[in-house]
Amino acid sequence: MNCSHGPGPRRRVLLTWMRPRPHALLRTNLLPILHARLIVVTVLVSLGVVVPCAGQPADSLAPSTNAVGVWAAGSFATGRLIGNIRRARVGLVGLRYHRLLAPASPSPSFDGPTLTYTADLLPVLFLSIPSGALPSFPSDESSPARMSSSRPQDRTAVGVGVRPAGLRLTYRPHKRVQPFVAGSTGLAFFDRSVPNALGRSLNFMFDLGAGVRVVLTPTLTLTAGYRYHHLSNGFRGQINPGVDANLFRLGVTASP
Repeated sequence: MNCSHGPGPRRRVLLTWMRPRPHALLRTNLLPILHARLIVVTVLVSLGVVVPCAGQPADSLAPSTNAVGVWAAGSFATGRLIGNIRRARVGLVGLRYHRLLAPASPSPSFDGPTLTYTADLLPVLFLSIPSGALPSFPSDESSPARMSSSRPQDRTAVGVGVRPAGLRLTYRPHKRVQPFVAGSTGLAFFDRSVPNALGRSLNFMFDLGAGVRVVLTPTLTLTAGYRYHHLSNGFRGQINPGVDANLFRLGVTASP
């Protein structure tokens, strides 16, 4: 057998396929460079936003008398403090008006908590109740309508609402990060009865919670927080199990 010949065609093809390609090596070498540049750009952008804000005088962080904002909230779990419906999902979008109550006029020398009145218009309300989430109710077997309404079934409703009565207590009003506690109450109107046909379209709601306000500029503030939200018909329907939801809330406020 003559072994002086070079590798056969199949072996040459295999060696050629296993040989590193220049463009593959170039792409592999560029990935760490691109990642490093992305990190550098992110740091520079963050410094460009934070450093000018940090250089603002404390007087510019004084609370405004009037402000407006927009916010959104969504549930991540249900509660059982008042309501009895499990695994419900709640979503809200709101427009808010803020009015500083105390002190009546902002002053750099005032370092105590501030009290603010808030009013919300809710153009979007969302409620989803999965089948089997309602607690068991003693049904009247002589009433076919009640028996059919008590059968487990999914129910989704959308609506609008208003919260005309709200208060917020804000601490460290002249600092960039301001913790607060807040609460509000109002009405919600859905396109169908909730939690089922035995409930009502018109419901009452209130919430309590806490969070932080982060002053981005003298006229712009970011708000993030938690709310415990309750919704029920106030015993106006044939049943009133109620929905308790744990909400995460994020909003932006602008002041003149």
